[in-house]
Amino acid sequence: MKKILFLTFLLTLTSGAIAQNIGNQPASSNWRVGGGLGLSFGSNDYFSFNVSPSLGYSLNTYTEAGVIGGYQYSKNNYFKSNLFNVGPYVNVYPIPELFLRANYMYYSGNEKTKKDIYPQESYTVEENALWLGAGYQSPGQVRFQVGVLYNVLYKENKSIFSSAWQPFAGINIGL
Repeated sequence: MKKILFLTFLLTLTSGAIAQNIGNQPASSNWRVGGGLGLSFGSNDYFSFNVSPSLGYSLNTYTEAGVIGGYQYSKNNYFKSNLFNVGPYVNVYPIPELFLRANYMYYSGNEKTKKDIYPQESYTVEENALWLGAGYQSPGQVRFQVGVLYNVLYKENKSIFSSAWQPFAGINIGL
């Protein structure tokens, strides 16, 4: 846990320095590219890696719309899974550093149980999610974003997610 907190702190410091150095340059277009990377570790030898690129367009000073895609690989002592996702998002900026986000996502993939523990099974997983939330972003052309989302379509004990809440962090760069 200490390593994850340290890496998050280091990423925050690095992105802030980049944003200050590049942030004073004028934007050449309304297009923004960004995304996030994630690593998770847990009990029962849990490991997860995810990548989520995004492409957005500033419609005006207060609104940005775009699309987010992603891939997540997860495994533990009992299973391994590959999950893909894609969907549109809208950010609304009441002030430049704070934003509200609505993000519909469709998730699809497969999960396999490990044959040395259970009889090996493979099955397809699918789920729709509507994430609503808010976040903070640093100013400039290169923006560090952090926030939290809530899945309003979450169904306990039926969802592929362990919780309806999802924190996020990433980088967003103006082109």
